[in-house]
Amino acid sequence: MTDDGIAALLARYEFHDAGIRRVIIDQEFGREPRGRAVRLVIDAQVRDEGCRWEPVCLDLAGVRRFRIDESLGAPAGVLFDAPRFTRFDGLMQVDLCAERFGSLRPRSGQEVFEGSEWVFEAVEGSWSVLEPWSV
Repeated sequence: MTDDGIAALLARYEFHDAGIRRVIIDQEFGREPRGRAVRLVIDAQVRDEGCRWEPVCLDLAGVRRFRIDESLGAPAGVLFDAPRFTRFDGLMQVDLCAERFGSLRPRSGQEVFEGSEWVFEAVEGSWSVLEPWSV
């Protein structure tokens, strides 16, 4: 996911009160596994379309580590702010609890993981709109 791709995602969607609908984790096995892949499906509001809700997918490849904890005192999987994307040591971190930093920027990948309840670290990623099922 390039900086332009991240900017397009954040410009299209309002993530306040967005819900994480689904987390799919896939682990490859075999002689040359490519690692874990994660798909996050998030219900977010489209800014320029009357704030209608739309499922958006964040697809992460080469996932090195992740943390999914249910937060105490808040519904699990509800976003209060937009995801924060950072890069440290050649890896991308996607923090879904970025409000804990406020306007500060984390100094390392480890700091991103400390205290976060929903965070993923991957080699690369992309986003797309989840198309409705047609039967």
